[in-house]
Amino acid sequence: MKKIYFDYAATSIKRKKILENILKNAESFDGNPDSTHAYGREAKKILEDSRRKIAKSIGANPNQVIFTSGASESNNTVINAYKNNHIISTNIEHDSILNTLSGKNVSYLKADREGMVHLEDLKKLINDDTKLVIVMFVNNEIGTIEPVKEIGAYLKDKPIHFHVDAVQAYGHIDIDVDEIGCDSISLSAHKVGGINGFGILYLRNNLSPLILGGEQEKHRRAGTSFTMGAYSMAKAFEKTQEERSKIKELKEYFIDNLKNTGLNYQINGSLEKSSDHIINIYFADYKSDFLLTYLDMNGVCASAGSACRAGSFLPSHVISNMYDESRANHSIRFSFGYQNNKEEIDKVIEVLSNL
Repeated sequence: MKKIYFDYAATSIKRKKILENILKNAESFDGNPDSTHAYGREAKKILEDSRRKIAKSIGANPNQVIFTSGASESNNTVINAYKNNHIISTNIEHDSILNTLSGKNVSYLKADREGMVHLEDLKKLINDDTKLVIVMFVNNEIGTIEPVKEIGAYLKDKPIHFHVDAVQAYGHIDIDVDEIGCDSISLSAHKVGGINGFGILYLRNNLSPLILGGEQEKHRRAGTSFTMGAYSMAKAFEKTQEERSKIKELKEYFIDNLKNTGLNYQINGSLEKSSDHIINIYFADYKSDFLLTYLDMNGVCASAGSACRAGSFLPSHVISNMYDESRANHSIRFSFGYQNNKEEIDKVIEVLSNL
């Protein structure tokens, strides 16, 4: 049975051509980029070329891009720097934000039934002790595009650090750090088809490092640099720009054909205010765990929410906070990527129609 992968928001299918190119030129990646010999210099060139490309992809200066193990580390770095201050975030953030904020002095913006948070609510929560605001660009479970530019404009002249988790926006929505007005951004390579275990933290101004040790990343993050990860992220982003219109068409095609299944369903959040690669659907007559098992038995890979809650069997906190726990227990996320096609969607519609 051919497997159909509709879980790109969890992680993207790795781009085989990028991996093949790394293996073909493996010797170029062998050296430690901080070594001064020929192997090190070659790796350093790849590393810094990749840094420049990644920086350009978000409108940043290369000196402002710090390489990390992924967005979870990047998010932790920012929160750790303000752990003793008042922080404002949202009740639908990724677990790497929410769990790190646990036990700290935090106020939470509540998302509405479209998954949106609002600037007017933020204004009411800010006080003299507020030093950090965290709002994700695109929600990882429902795809809602949050008003980060509006928030950034409001916070611009205030002594408050504005952090944006842009993991699900990267490669799908144009990102420009100056247009957003943010002080930091976190990204992960594997969401766009790069290698797992690599990401970046964009910092407008330096913060206290989370990981201490060597002098890598200009004393901002210790540890031997992951050259292959940086290369894979830079190359993967280039490919995403060629695929955006295709993914948008796939989502529209899926929505149009879902009407033919005869199922009692509703779309969670807003289609008009969401990214083109994520859709979250409430199926009134079927529980999420049953649907996921049924889909998996028919070769379809989807999810009930964030993969970072794997094994917990807890309902989505995003859907629960937007609606209620019952709805969360009947909701499924489908997320599309570069290897999907309309024939696969036809098959998924057929599988759903046979429920």
